[in-house]
Amino acid sequence: MEKIKASALVIDDEEDMLMLSSNILGSVLTEVETAGSSSEARAAFHKKTFDLVLTDIHLDAGGDGVALAQEIKNISPDTKIIMMTADPTLETAIGGMKSGVMEYIIKPFSIDYLSSVVRNVFEKGKLTSELEREKAMKQELESAYSQLKSSEKVKDAFLSRVNHELRTPMSIALASSELLGQQLKDEKELELWRCSDRALRNLQLAIGELLLFSDLLKGSMKLDKKPADLLALLGETSRGLKFLYDDMEITVEIQSEGEAYLVPAAPDLIGEAFRQLLVNAVKFNKKGGGVLVRAHFGADRVVISFSNSGMEVKEEDMPHLFDSFFQAADYLTREVGGIGLGLATVKQIMEAHGGGVTAQKNPAGGGMTFSVSLPKAEPGS
Repeated sequence: MEKIKASALVIDDEEDMLMLSSNILGSVLTEVETAGSSSEARAAFHKKTFDLVLTDIHLDAGGDGVALAQEIKNISPDTKIIMMTADPTLETAIGGMKSGVMEYIIKPFSIDYLSSVVRNVFEKGKLTSELEREKAMKQELESAYSQLKSSEKVKDAFLSRVNHELRTPMSIALASSELLGQQLKDEKELELWRCSDRALRNLQLAIGELLLFSDLLKGSMKLDKKPADLLALLGETSRGLKFLYDDMEITVEIQSEGEAYLVPAAPDLIGEAFRQLLVNAVKFNKKGGGVLVRAHFGADRVVISFSNSGMEVKEEDMPHLFDSFFQAADYLTREVGGIGLGLATVKQIMEAHGGGVTAQKNPAGGGMTFSVSLPKAEPGS
């Protein structure tokens, strides 16, 4: 049987028993030392610590095994102690156990018995360590979970504050900006107003994106489905982004294939998915480029594709396009803005409707095509 990689100190004032015990332990453990008295044992422990101590209860006049076991535990709490005696009593057994003794054996004993006891002690120690590790891990997980719950509360409170403190003032600022733009006549003043107005609208998009994604993750967004005119939604959403198209000098064309029909959907959410796809198609496009939106009404579902003529995503980034806070072009982040939640939001919305979203590189001319699909009717209807 393979030896256990551990050190041991055998303590006994009887030379023959000391030799026998050390030989037995030498067949079980990789390192064994001996001490013929309590003073030798103390000296040995001040030089190094041992994984195991096998000690007699009745030692020399310098001390007994129970007291020595307590001293050893004070120096090295992880040391395993086995106590042996030829004159067992309940008092010494209890005293030994209180001192941290793991096993109490009676002389004489067989080689196999002592070997078995030593192996069992290490197995118990291993099990205890594993249980302690599991307990520690459980405590760490409970602590982490508690911190996570606390963080969730803080996040919810923050988002609620964002919703209250930013959305309302943003609406006021945008309405005021629109009124101001109608009154300005000087070209320089108008140019400054255009910059301010674009910045406000981009900020409004980012705030809406963050709050919507948070609601979707919490599952608090209910699907209020009704027959929805997807083409009308596309047109309305596209018109609301005219400021973005003008800034990038982008042309947006919407085409329809097949006989159009209404689709059961939550119009606000589907409109938000369209908005995110259009914003993505514009922001990651080239200036003066184009966006082509095709709505194909099939027998059982509608597929709407959003193609742009801009940048092409790297192959290694393709699997991560719908991950939260991911942007395929990190080097463009400062230029195009955004917080990397748009496509993740689209995925959440479409899957909640029983549909899906895909991405692929355009075969020619560069750019990307994102396609969403929605079933024609509710399952089972």
